[in-house]
Amino acid sequence: MHPDFRMLVLANRPGFPFLGNDFFGALGIETPIHNPSNSITGPAELAMLKQYGPDVPEATLQKLVAAFGELRSMADQGTITYPYSTREVVNIVKHLQVGGLMQCILF
Repeated sequence: MHPDFRMLVLANRPGFPFLGNDFFGALGIETPIHNPSNSITGPAELAMLKQYGPDVPEATLQKLVAAFGELRSMADQGTITYPYSTREVVNIVKHLQVGGLMQCILF
């Protein structure tokens, strides 16, 4: 193997609900793995959501960022089992942008 060989692989974290291939079992022994934390939080997540929902009120986006931050924290602590991701909050904002969800009822 060439000394400059690098491999970037995107994968979900192991465990529920991501029951796919065991990446670490297949390559982990021979390959050093770096598992970065979710770096899109707080202001960065809010800025990203504004791009997906430019017409969604900022107060609604702030509530979503706070709610998903709390859900992720609860999953990390083991209080809930599902690890909510940025993908889910992006999909909510996309629906709000096109009027698929009634904002007045949700927030």
